[in-house]
Amino acid sequence: MNINNDQLKMLNGILQGREIKLLMAGRQTGKSHYAAYARMFNDIMNANAKVSDILLSKGTVYRSRYYTAEPIGGNWLEMETWCSQTFGEGSRALWGDKKAPEPARRWYANNRKFWFRSEKDRTMFILRWSSQ
Repeated sequence: MNINNDQLKMLNGILQGREIKLLMAGRQTGKSHYAAYARMFNDIMNANAKVSDILLSKGTVYRSRYYTAEPIGGNWLEMETWCSQTFGEGSRALWGDKKAPEPARRWYANNRKFWFRSEKDRTMFILRWSSQ
């Protein structure tokens, strides 16, 4: 992969002070997870790219309904920052952390999706990031 100087500076800035977890694609790892992480890495490397689409679905967290938005493209860290400023602190991961996340949070970011407790919050997210 060829990385230009601007991308390298951006990547160093993004990763500074953060723990990086690498995903190995093997028999025990689903291809869909690998594809999602590959898309997220691509979004980090192309942080100036606009959001081309937002995939919507629903799911449950701690038996509560959540409305999900999976942006394709865009700057993931800017989206996380916006969610924190708009909705308050969320949680970066739902599963796999050493410390269990708090239940019934207003929003979570996990597995390349933003999970919103309220459909109105998800709509605000869609309006903000689809209008880039």
